[in-house]
Amino acid sequence: MTKSGLTLKQLNKVLKKWQKKFLLQNWHLSIKITHFERKDFKQSGDIKVYPQKKKAIVLLSDQPFRNEEETIIHELIHLLLWDFDHFCAKLIIKNYKHSSENHNQYLSKLEKQVECLTNILIKYK
Repeated sequence: MTKSGLTLKQLNKVLKKWQKKFLLQNWHLSIKITHFERKDFKQSGDIKVYPQKKKAIVLLSDQPFRNEEETIIHELIHLLLWDFDHFCAKLIIKNYKHSSENHNQYLSKLEKQVECLTNILIKYK
């Protein structure tokens, strides 16, 4: 797949740098370039996590519209918060319908906090 922005080699170098900073050396991390088909908003990244295998794949847009290093940091923060996030999501889903406003509010607040942490790390990198 062709993409604009940094090369895959450059992206992997950025990933390894932040993997070390976040003390995630015991995880097998990789990058996959993808085309996000979302119609509700433009998506720059995502992460697929396999905690039992200590493996995660950072998905990056083939048409980046924001800083790719920032996107990698953002997705790695999601990895750091993975257990906490899933614990909270299960509690919400247990008590409310999955598509409920409460679940959407939780996801919105989670994204806001991850974005705040990302901005701090970018500023002081």
